[in-house]
Amino acid sequence: MAHKILLPIDLEHEEVLDEVFACAVEQAAMHDSTFVLLSVLPQLSLGYFPSIEKRYMHKITGEAQRHLDRIGEERLGTRFAWSAHVLIGHAGRMIVRAADDHEIDLIVMASHNPRRMDVLLGSVADWVVRHARHSVFIVRQPSGAS
Repeated sequence: MAHKILLPIDLEHEEVLDEVFACAVEQAAMHDSTFVLLSVLPQLSLGYFPSIEKRYMHKITGEAQRHLDRIGEERLGTRFAWSAHVLIGHAGRMIVRAADDHEIDLIVMASHNPRRMDVLLGSVADWVVRHARHSVFIVRQPSGAS
């Protein structure tokens, strides 16, 4: 049963959200689930300018949080309980860590079209499937989507 569902969301690829939310909501409706929306930003290093780096990361983290909150309001509203979180780091690792931290039952995520070396899944989806201790539902995108 999927009582807590993690939805990793790439804010750069909102075109995949319709399919991902459709699958997640279908699962949630069967189990009265709650959602954890997650966006992961890559770590930025400006070397000799740590104060600029800190201010910039604070700014983009706030923007990402507002964007994620808007997606949650628009797509889940009050129909389901949900929370939204932004983390910084390696996307796959942060998704698995968030799943552990929030005691997630199911991860529902998109897999973008893979590069040749990824073969079956996009690189982040592949990393999550290989390392998560949770069930992972991969929503493949049509060949025309990114």
